[in-house]
Amino acid sequence: MRRSVPILNTLHFPVEVGRFVFPPQKEVVIEVEKNSSEFRMIRSVKGLRIDKPDNAAWMYKHGLIETYDFNMVYDTHSQHRGAAYLKAIEALSNPIIKHLPEGASGFIDKPSPHGINLRFFSSMRIRQQGKAPVGPCDVFYSHGIGDKNYWIAERIAGYRFALVPGPAWKERIEAGGFRGWIYIVGYTKLDPLLNGEYVRQERPSGKPYIVWAPTHAYHSRPKGRSSYPDCMRLISEIPDCYEATVALHPTSRLGLTRTQDVTLQELLDADVVIADAGSTLYEAWALGKPVIFPDWICRDAILSHFSPGNLEYEIYNKRIGYHAKDMKHLVELIEVALHKGMRDPEIEFIERVFPSELRGQAGLKAAEALEEIKGAVFS
Repeated sequence: MRRSVPILNTLHFPVEVGRFVFPPQKEVVIEVEKNSSEFRMIRSVKGLRIDKPDNAAWMYKHGLIETYDFNMVYDTHSQHRGAAYLKAIEALSNPIIKHLPEGASGFIDKPSPHGINLRFFSSMRIRQQGKAPVGPCDVFYSHGIGDKNYWIAERIAGYRFALVPGPAWKERIEAGGFRGWIYIVGYTKLDPLLNGEYVRQERPSGKPYIVWAPTHAYHSRPKGRSSYPDCMRLISEIPDCYEATVALHPTSRLGLTRTQDVTLQELLDADVVIADAGSTLYEAWALGKPVIFPDWICRDAILSHFSPGNLEYEIYNKRIGYHAKDMKHLVELIEVALHKGMRDPEIEFIERVFPSELRGQAGLKAAEALEEIKGAVFS
């Protein structure tokens, strides 16, 4: 016996099941046999509210209040506990918003059925943790510039469009068979530094400033590919002739009373950066800062976890940058790095990752790419 069944598509894109099409965030009443294979197929689709009497109330509570032509999506459900990436998403988005028409862009918590959605997490991550699958109007731009196998094609396969910092990323994605549109735009987060919006500040101590900026790990579950939490103890072994600080990754500081993570000002002020396998090493090189790697902590884990083709693997395998065999050697390398700065191998490497002609222009290039994508999607 057929009966009327209300169905609300809670997703931000149309869902087609057999002969039915459910438009995004709208209720549709269908006539269907409830014990039929057709209805079982509908029930298997994630994101459909089926035969609920309170869809209007649900939409009032969960529906989007305001959206834009260009939506910068927080995706808080796809983040770690504590929404650790909010500041990172804003730092990447604001230089883009600056070059989009006034009022046409803004931040929303989840993707919208209206406009282009710029999202900062891989489709694999969203499937695992999120509540809003990737849709046809969504654009990928990673929340960090580190590789970590985050950019490989299989992990962003749900997207039709991707923005990348440089040719190394385009080659890496295409090598995996990604068939979407790829735009090389640069790395927007550094635009304010590269365009003079920040001024380097001399340290009150007058000493060379050393910033140890590990990638994410958890104090209770250290991963080996990060120098955290070891750095919290080892920082005290850097001599007093230097001013040294630890700047934690946002997820590492969750649950700690210490709230400091690496800031743009710290990167600009640093004379030498100590890093391991995260975005900070690339950011430092793009700013012309020499980087020291604590190999005795991280190298074996990085080379065993990653494989040729991965950029962090390349850095450690070829020893690009300054690589310390122990803490005593690291201290010695600080003085070497201060005097020699960046050398040709790391200069050539970062040019592939984030080309010099895009430095300071990334927000503009990303805005132009989003405008082109909008024209292609909604033409």
